[in-house]
Amino acid sequence: MSQLTILNRSSQLIAAATAISVVVFLTVSPPAQAHPMLPLAPACASYLWPGGGNFSVHSGNGVLMNVPTSQDYVVGRASYLPDGAPAADATYGNPSGGIKGGTSIDITINWDQGPGAGYTSHYTGKINDDGLASGTLTNSNRQDAWSSSQTFSCITPAPPPVAAAARLGVNATGPTTLKAGMASGYTVTVSNPGDLSAPVELFISFNGNLQQVGQVTPSGGFDCTVNNYSGGTSSVHCTVGQFQSKATANITVQGQGSAPGAGQLVVNINSSDPGAQFVQKSQQLNVTIT
Repeated sequence: MSQLTILNRSSQLIAAATAISVVVFLTVSPPAQAHPMLPLAPACASYLWPGGGNFSVHSGNGVLMNVPTSQDYVVGRASYLPDGAPAADATYGNPSGGIKGGTSIDITINWDQGPGAGYTSHYTGKINDDGLASGTLTNSNRQDAWSSSQTFSCITPAPPPVAAAARLGVNATGPTTLKAGMASGYTVTVSNPGDLSAPVELFISFNGNLQQVGQVTPSGGFDCTVNNYSGGTSSVHCTVGQFQSKATANITVQGQGSAPGAGQLVVNINSSDPGAQFVQKSQQLNVTIT
């Protein structure tokens, strides 16, 4: 219980004004006296104020704070009253701000009526996974810790965490127009923005009037071989035992237009890891041979 015992009218005014410099709006929590341990609820992406339209906290120094609320902002007139003091000794002020970004508290109260008039209180903090908030109160040149005693309402649950996995993607770039008999380089880029490595198998096919010629230049530990088929088609087969997390590799191949018409460079990526995910599993680059 606070020592703010009201001895006379003068001491009431002093106690009320002094209370502003401590904590008014939310509960001051000494490090050794945190709120009771509760089972943690799932993380939340967005909160609203506790129900009832009025956020009230009785602080450890015997001050009762009330602020009207609506949705995620504060409204009306805020008030506070030292414990045991008559209602006539309440201090009132204009609040602004509220819940920012779904989980942060940012509130300013300008006290303009009553014994504690003339002070400004600024509350910043976070709403924790248990629905209770905590943060820092700044009053003039003084700062104090605060924590809420009412549970905020979750309106948007946080998405479940994404399981760690390799996330594989493939992309092909190069000229989309070639003269018959001319050759040009094409770059196949393999990427893994995921959190795990995985074995990778890459297939690069030349179809239609686009044929593979010349050397294949791999990077990133890939080993590549060229397969030639009857009818003039060919493919490049590349493998790597483990393609590392956050890695990128380029495989450069040469394509030649055999005759006027249409050709395609088709790339596909695969993995023997059943947990691997694919950002982009295949791509077809259409090439016009003139």
